[in-house]
Amino acid sequence: MAAKNKSSDPVSGSWPEPVSSRKESKQPMKNKLKLDKANGKLMGVCSGLANWSGMDANLLRIIFVLATIFGFGSAIIIYLAIGLIVD
Repeated sequence: MAAKNKSSDPVSGSWPEPVSSRKESKQPMKNKLKLDKANGKLMGVCSGLANWSGMDANLLRIIFVLATIFGFGSAIIIYLAIGLIVD
């Protein structure tokens, strides 16, 4: 047997609210990616990514070095692109 719908209107509650009427969409983004030049070594990219993601900055630096070595230098282009575009 099918369960009865508690509301008298079968359509109410079946569609989500429009994005513009949600309360959380009116709040500004709290965790925005920014360069951290005060704690950074070169351009503040790894330090900014660490603040944004919650990871350790030294771990991200090691990941970028290993990606540069094993990725034939493609991580350098990504690092420079992030450094020039962000902030």
